[in-house]
Amino acid sequence: MHRSLRFALLATVFSVGGLVPATAADLFSPPPATPVAPSAQEDWYLTIGAAGQLEPKYPGSDDYTVRPGLIFSISKASQLNVFRSVDDNPSIALLDTGTFRVGAVGRLDWGRNASDSDILTGLGDIGVSVEAGGFAEWYVTPWLRTRAELRYGVGGFEGIRGLLGADVIVPYGQWRFAVGPRLTYGGSGYMETYFGVTPVQAAVATAFGNPLPAYSAGAGFDLVGATAQLTYNFRNGFEAGVYGTYGHLLGDASSSPLTTDANQFMAGVSLSYTFNIGKAWW
Repeated sequence: MHRSLRFALLATVFSVGGLVPATAADLFSPPPATPVAPSAQEDWYLTIGAAGQLEPKYPGSDDYTVRPGLIFSISKASQLNVFRSVDDNPSIALLDTGTFRVGAVGRLDWGRNASDSDILTGLGDIGVSVEAGGFAEWYVTPWLRTRAELRYGVGGFEGIRGLLGADVIVPYGQWRFAVGPRLTYGGSGYMETYFGVTPVQAAVATAFGNPLPAYSAGAGFDLVGATAQLTYNFRNGFEAGVYGTYGHLLGDASSSPLTTDANQFMAGVSLSYTFNIGKAWW
């Protein structure tokens, strides 16, 4: 990646926000000093939106592309001000006490094309994968949230993906800033698919003029980094944001012959809208 683009993305990390759901206009305020417990009689709100994100073409790439993102969540009225981060994948809470939430989560993995880089010549494409699993999050204090996701992917790869994160949240009127660390995990199926090279792949790649050694990538933590985000609530259901992420590949992911840059950057913009969908019908 060009040095100028790298510096631009680093600058974005410190002036950023995220795919954070919009909140209803009349209910937006800084997180309450005492978490609000949900009520069975509350109305539910649906948040939908879209984002554009600049990110590596594939894990370990030094070339970047812009991809669309989906914003989707369902919340009770008492939880509209609950913080949502850029890397909170679309989710629905099945248990919500106000300070602790557990539920279902999903994600799309876009895969990888052999044409994305010369170093992938002869390896073949990786198709789109669908990941589904669960999440848990805990407000240690009103300004500190922790979250974990554990998902299983099928399609282009088959295996476990995990995410651990924490966010320090700083509200100021209609603005909200958050920053915190991230750590991701890749199961053996994911790691072998994206960072491994089988003996057959190595032979085919070499035949196509791309000499690659066979390489085995085992399960483990594959990336550590941080995300910063800044959002603005318009008090009419709309919310906009900008965000940036820096991550550094670890272990077998960093050492893979397919990795051309262990430093990974992401930046983007988002817009979402929240509206009342009434009492629960489920």
